Amino acid sequence: MAKVIAQILAFIKQQWHDFISLPKVFYSGIRAKLALFTGSLIALTILILSFIYVRQQTQILTDSYEREAAISRRYISSLVLELDNISQSLIRIEEFRDRVRKQTEALKKYKTTKTTKEENKVSLFGFKTSLFGVLGKKTVRKSLATYYSEYLSKTDIDTLEKNIRSQLRHSGDQVISDFDFSRLQSQAKKFVETDREAAILRKHVAEMKEASENPDHTEITAVEEELRKKSIEARGYRTHLDASIAALLANSKKKKIKDLGLDTSRFRIQSFPPSGIVHGEITETTLDTKIFDPESSINQVALDGPLEDGLKSAFTVLTETVGVTGEVPPTSFQQNGLELQALYSPHFRNPASTERARLVDEVRKDPGPWRQFVGSIQDIQQELSKIPPALEARLKLLREKKPPVPPHKDKEFKIQYEKYAALIRKRDLAFTAFRKNLRLNEEEEHQVDAMETLRDSALEDQVLLRFKPDGSDYERYIHSDSGKEYFKKRWAALRSWIYSGESETPPAKLKASFPDGIIGNSRTEAEQILWKLDTTPLISDETDDLATIVLSSNFSGIIRTLVDRTEGLKEIHQNRNRAVVSAFGICGFSIFLAVFISGFVVQKIKRIIRGAEEVGKGYLNVEFEPGGNDEFGNLSVALNQMVTGLRDRDKIKGILGSMVDPVVIIEAMKDLAALKRGMEKRVTAFFSDVAGFSAISEKLSSVELANLLNEYLSQMTYILKEHDGVLDKYIGDAIVGIYNAPVDVENHTLKAVKASLKMIERLEDLKKGWNKDRKYIQEARDMKIRIGLNVGLAKVGFMGTDALASYTMMGDTVNLAARLEAAGKDYGVSILASDAVYAEVKDQIFTRKLDLVRVKGKNDPVILYEIISDMQSASPKIREKTRHYEEGLALYLDRKWDNAIKKFKDAEAAGDGPDKAVQLLIERCKEYKATPPPISWDGVYTRDHK
Repeated sequence: MAKVIAQILAFIKQQWHDFISLPKVFYSGIRAKLALFTGSLIALTILILSFIYVRQQTQILTDSYEREAAISRRYISSLVLELDNISQSLIRIEEFRDRVRKQTEALKKYKTTKTTKEENKVSLFGFKTSLFGVLGKKTVRKSLATYYSEYLSKTDIDTLEKNIRSQLRHSGDQVISDFDFSRLQSQAKKFVETDREAAILRKHVAEMKEASENPDHTEITAVEEELRKKSIEARGYRTHLDASIAALLANSKKKKIKDLGLDTSRFRIQSFPPSGIVHGEITETTLDTKIFDPESSINQVALDGPLEDGLKSAFTVLTETVGVTGEVPPTSFQQNGLELQALYSPHFRNPASTERARLVDEVRKDPGPWRQFVGSIQDIQQELSKIPPALEARLKLLREKKPPVPPHKDKEFKIQYEKYAALIRKRDLAFTAFRKNLRLNEEEEHQVDAMETLRDSALEDQVLLRFKPDGSDYERYIHSDSGKEYFKKRWAALRSWIYSGESETPPAKLKASFPDGIIGNSRTEAEQILWKLDTTPLISDETDDLATIVLSSNFSGIIRTLVDRTEGLKEIHQNRNRAVVSAFGICGFSIFLAVFISGFVVQKIKRIIRGAEEVGKGYLNVEFEPGGNDEFGNLSVALNQMVTGLRDRDKIKGILGSMVDPVVIIEAMKDLAALKRGMEKRVTAFFSDVAGFSAISEKLSSVELANLLNEYLSQMTYILKEHDGVLDKYIGDAIVGIYNAPVDVENHTLKAVKASLKMIERLEDLKKGWNKDRKYIQEARDMKIRIGLNVGLAKVGFMGTDALASYTMMGDTVNLAARLEAAGKDYGVSILASDAVYAEVKDQIFTRKLDLVRVKGKNDPVILYEIISDMQSASPKIREKTRHYEEGLALYLDRKWDNAIKKFKDAEAAGDGPDKAVQLLIERCKEYKATPPPISWDGVYTRDHK
């Protein structure tokens, strides 16, 4: 018991000593490292999690703001649509007045004159009398209107004006005064007049540019500058008009926005028309919720700088990159001490045709079976596109006749429109038939319905000037069969009016079908719109398709939502800072705890260190005490095994003195006697040599020569070992290698071939480095190697004396490999292999059959093959060259010397330069041609040198 108490007191004393020397601990030792690592890991983990938390919370905050603003943004979008409609209606009134006046004047030429005889009359006692013809007769000429002389009437203008007043009255909280309405009309008139002048200048610029091959650029620049100023002036009038309308409706709309829950102190929503976004100019807004709460901080933010750049960038992305239905990523920035985020979304007029076009656009991105349908109606579309030009020409002819002929009285006009209507019906029937074969879910049903009705919906939206666009037409159509029937009747009536050609202005029956607006175009104008929609392809990858032109036509600008995230981000950052402070506190506590706990294990480590120091001094009789089943116990076992291994290493020092290759050493450790006995085994013999190395070595200093050889031999030997080869020996610059001994190697011949190819490739890399660094002499930087490969039986084992021996190979297989390496010089090839090697690798390696020879020291002929590359890497040029060469070799063996020479030359021409093997065989052909070989000649060439 006393012993246990003494141990506890000693431990406490040691811990106290460690504690008071705590500062010293942090300078060195595993305790400091462990403590710092533990504390740092915990702190880093908390820091990383805190930053992840900030990102997640920021995204959640952004999503929350987006959802909060979404409802209000939809209302703002409808409000912008309403304001835009009022503004457009006022502009259309002024345009109508201008157009009616101009068109009425222009169309007078189509009126006819009727001449009649009437009796002269006088007034007698308040009655008109001709006095029984006594007064005689007079000639009277009357001007009669024709089909072509009619245009929209003043009644249409009055109707539109009346409905605008009504719309302003219902949208606001008070009746608009005549003065205010007159002011709006005046602003609209100024815009129309200025915009018309800008259009005239724009047309003038285009005419000047097309007038001649060498236009006057100075004059064009002056007109363009005038056009720019006029366009800015027109934009200013439009902005003032929009602002005036918004101001009149501000009070009533402010209450609605508050009811929807939009916090105008944190959100600012703005709309921008495309005409207001001009590079180099200040952007104009259609509506800015600043008018509802001008004093809030977010509404004090200036709209220049990053906001202006971000808006124009978003506009460019929508119009030039992702398309008007695409998404623009939000941008974040700081301004006026506020953390702001700008969200961008496109804004469209004509909600019904826009929604249909959006659905069709989704189908266009992944058309599936509808691409087949579009292809099936291509003939219909082509026939349909031929009719509008013919109708246009016919209408021009009818208009110019004296008197002008109404279209509905012309047979040719009727025939063309009957054909047109028949093609439309045929296309609709094809669509219906194709649709029946598809199984569609609800979403797909809406997409298909949109494809079917988009043309008619877009036609209605483009010709109808609605009194109040509430955006409910599409919902009414989708969710009600009666709604579908109602709109289809309207569309049919609209087409019938255009097809019939009976009236240039909308008849009363047609007007009755559109109680929610007036048709703001003549039949001729509506006809042009119809032709454009009907002849545009539904889906196309080559040109603008239907959805594209409808969306582009309906695109009316961008809505930007500015979000003040200052308070939200401030709270998130405060939470992060608290987490960071907590992290450092936990880190400090963890370090202290780690230092304390590590005291239990440091003593074990110190004992292990002392034993390791003894081993380091060479004392191998050390035994590490077992440490239990934990990591220290495993470490003690491993160290004891290490000491045992070191003792064994001393025993094999003699072996290491005479061995080179680790594989041989391992096998010698297993059974040295077996290796000394040797054996006959099928091996792949490898010989390599540097071409012309003697000349290179003579020009290098001893240091350079040693460096060159070490660098070269290290790389080549590494590749040899990488492919399971065993190094036999170095002979100067030559390398001798063995494959498949002393251990078995699967596919040893293929591995030897692949190693040879890799060596050629690695040498090229070495030479590039030498050239780049200007190392050694030029001959060394250009050096080439030759490799000889053969496979067969050879004697392998330790050969030499008892005192000094090496593991090597001997036999005809080995000698032939050496001869092949030397023969490579005659043929100018890098890797030369025997037919035995070829038989092993022919399915994986691309080769060239070079020659049939009888090498010195062997009677049996050998077929020589050049190893070129693996089968996949052989280029068409190499394959063609090889084919010509092997065909030439076959002709050579067949004694057809001239044909063989031609093929050999074709082979050389197919290559990248002179071919030594080709030249050798050509010379031999010429030699045999001059002095033919004997009849018994078997095509084998006998080499008389090694």
